[in-house]
Amino acid sequence: MNNTLTALKGISVGHASNTEKLQGCTVVVFDKPYSTAYKSNGGTARTYDSGILDEGKSYNLKHALFISDGAMAGLETSVEVLKALREKEIGFKMEKSINPSITGACVQSLGLKIGIFDPTLGYEAVKNSSSDEVVNGNVGVGTGTSVGKFSWTKNGECLAMKSGIGSSRIDLGHGAIVCALTVVNALGNVINYDGSVLAGNRNDAPDPKFRSFEGFSNFLTEKNTNTTISIVGTNINIVNQEDLRRVAAIATHGQVRAINPVNTSLDGDTVFAFTTREIDLPLSQLGKDIGNQNGDWWKLSVDIVGQIAAKAVQESIYHACYNSKSIKMDIGFKGIIPSMHDY
Repeated sequence: MNNTLTALKGISVGHASNTEKLQGCTVVVFDKPYSTAYKSNGGTARTYDSGILDEGKSYNLKHALFISDGAMAGLETSVEVLKALREKEIGFKMEKSINPSITGACVQSLGLKIGIFDPTLGYEAVKNSSSDEVVNGNVGVGTGTSVGKFSWTKNGECLAMKSGIGSSRIDLGHGAIVCALTVVNALGNVINYDGSVLAGNRNDAPDPKFRSFEGFSNFLTEKNTNTTISIVGTNINIVNQEDLRRVAAIATHGQVRAINPVNTSLDGDTVFAFTTREIDLPLSQLGKDIGNQNGDWWKLSVDIVGQIAAKAVQESIYHACYNSKSIKMDIGFKGIIPSMHDY
C-alpha cells in the first residue's frame, strides 16, 4: 500500500538531493489547482507567497508546494520551481502566458555549513516529480536535516541526530484518506508515544543517553535555525477556506506531540494543508445526526479531519527518524550525525 502523499489522485512528488553538500529540495505538484491553507507557529518561518492564504484573503488555489533547504537563500528556489512548472505547462493560462501559483517554506540544515545553497535544486525536483510512492529518509530537503540541536559540546561538536523526510497515511474508510509528508529539522528532541526520546540531542557522557532541553533553556545555539515543515493532503471535501485553515492549525498539534521543544523563536515550524475535494467524510448515522447544520457540533467533519491530520503529522515525524541514515560530518560529535539505528 502507498502510505505517502501520492496515494492521493493527481498528486506527484519530486526530490532533488545534493549528497556532497547535504542539501536538497522537495516539491509536491498538483494535476490541477487545489485549495491550500497553512499555519505557522515558529518564530523564524521563511515562506513564499503564503500571505495570500491568510485569513481575510480570497485566493487560495495552488499548483504546487515546495520545501527547500537554504534558509533565506532557499526562497530563491521558488523561481526555479516556477520555471520548471511553466515548461510543463502547469499554471493558469493567460493568452500566451502560463502563471503557476505556488507556495512553500524553507529549512536551514547542517548542509549549509558545507556550502552555498543551489536553488536550481527546485527545478530538478519538479523535473523528478512522479506519482510513484514517495521515497523517504535522507532525500530531497531531508538530505542534511537533523534533530536535537539545542546544545553542543564544549569543543563545539554537534550533538544532533539525523532525521529526514517521513510520510504517513490514515484511512477513514470508504476511500477517505489523510496523508502527510514532513521534513524534520527540529531544535528539540523527537518524543515517542510513550514519552521516551526517539532521536535528539545526544549526551557526550555515558548516562543519560540524551540531554533534556529543560537544563539548557538558555543555551546559545550558534545562530542555528531549526524547522519542521509538514504537508497534509486529503481527498475529503472541505469546502470553506476557513475550515481548511482550521485543519492546518489542528494538524500542528502533531508537531507539538512529537517534538520537545517546538515552536521556539529559532524554529520555522509550519503546516500546509490541501484537499482534492473528491468525497465527503464517511460519517456514521450518529455522526450525521450530531454534525447536521441544526446540531450543536456542525463543524464535526472539520474537527475529525483536523485531529486525524495531527496524528498523520505525528506519525510522519517518527517515520522520518526511522528512515534516516547516519552521515559523517566533521562538526558532529565523534565525527558523525547518527540515525536512531546507530545510536
